[in-house]
Amino acid sequence: MIQKPWFKIFIWFASTVFFFLASVILISYFNPAPTQDQTMKFMMGMMESMHGSMMGLSMGLESNNSLKSLIILATGMTIPLSLIAAVFAIIIRLWRKKNA
Repeated sequence: MIQKPWFKIFIWFASTVFFFLASVILISYFNPAPTQDQTMKFMMGMMESMHGSMMGLSMGLESNNSLKSLIILATGMTIPLSLIAAVFAIIIRLWRKKNA
């Protein structure tokens, strides 16, 4: 089993992952505490990335009436469209079985 190529690839992958994991742990453990400037840059980056994300859009949902109405419309259409799709799937399956 040790001579098989897939086992060698698995061992190589596992040892690489553990090496980088140990490196990250050691670097984070012995790294000095971040400065206030580094912390502020990190927080600014997180806030800027949140504006275009789904989480940022969901936080602005209360104030955006058009987005709220779109979500309500999509929610109301989900169950009927799912039922219609299931009926069409059954019809197509029966039609294919009849022709086969």
